[in-house]
Amino acid sequence: MITRDPRAVWRVTHEDRGVLDSLDLQLLNALQIAPRASWSTLAPVLRTDPSTLSRRWTRLTREGLAWTTAYVLPERMQAHSPTGQRLRASSALVEIRCEAGRRSQVTDAIAREAAVMTIECTSGPRELAVTIAASTPGQIDEYVSTAISVLPGVTATSTHFIRRIYREGSEYELDMLSASQRHALDETVRSGSGVGPTPPSELTEQVIRALQPDVRRPAAEVADEIGVSVPLARRTIARLAQSDWVRMRADFAHEVVGWHASVVLWLVVPPHALDSVAAELSRNPSVRLCASTLGPANLAVTLWLHELDELDGIEVRLRHLFPDVRVSDRWMLPRVVKRLGTLFDAQGRRSGYVSLLLPRVTPG
Repeated sequence: MITRDPRAVWRVTHEDRGVLDSLDLQLLNALQIAPRASWSTLAPVLRTDPSTLSRRWTRLTREGLAWTTAYVLPERMQAHSPTGQRLRASSALVEIRCEAGRRSQVTDAIAREAAVMTIECTSGPRELAVTIAASTPGQIDEYVSTAISVLPGVTATSTHFIRRIYREGSEYELDMLSASQRHALDETVRSGSGVGPTPPSELTEQVIRALQPDVRRPAAEVADEIGVSVPLARRTIARLAQSDWVRMRADFAHEVVGWHASVVLWLVVPPHALDSVAAELSRNPSVRLCASTLGPANLAVTLWLHELDELDGIEVRLRHLFPDVRVSDRWMLPRVVKRLGTLFDAQGRRSGYVSLLLPRVTPG
């Protein structure tokens, strides 16, 4: 439930988490902050021993309850590209309408496509919401028209191009660590880095691709896969971990462990207020994604809620702070099929992974 605070701080209480206990959640939270930290590094912070953490993580990953992934943020990748080079990347959220009873057939047809980042089942007049990535808007349009619209069972599509991402899933945290634990972990991460960030290159692309399905892969395994020395692989991974254009993310099966309602709000925001509204929403711990879009609704916000009635408090606060903002639509997301390459079974647990397309830096 939402705890209303006179200091106007967004807060969600942590209640029943089902199959995860408090140590599991603390471990997940720690890996959200430091996804490649060793068990011996995390053990004193979490007040346990390395073998316990190793066993816990093995169980969570084996049962499809938690995992790690690596990906890049194209906007920030562009800022760090070598002089004279440029990055072309675009993304869009596509609504798909399906014939009755054929939704699963459509998801099966697109789930293993590298251009398809995320697939979610939705409420309302569309059956699916699909996030597509490509180099240009034209390529997205071509992909939708030739690879999705023509599928048996698809009756219509509608594309919303994404302009700017204000908040995305790697910034979402469970908030299960005490202040002292968080401080200790931050200090450990800072003192253990020892290297600076790295710009995009052919080597970084190879390393990121190797880490996509599992950020915690040993450096020796990555080195063997891409054909470089172990020290070079280890050094490149460490430098990528310090680079703000790379995301190494710990995630979990939210539907299984207590987040029973996932919702998308479509907002109509006056252009002059867009940054302020997005910044305020991005401080809400329930927000997983906040992105501006092209269309009648210019801000899309995805929230993970423990119960659906939490949405009322969020909307009331938003209306109080920004009277000119209008909610034009609300989508329930009762099931996720794919999220950033991770595939889910019918119970909402991770069942596999499909490598995603990586933006490439090309001569300017």
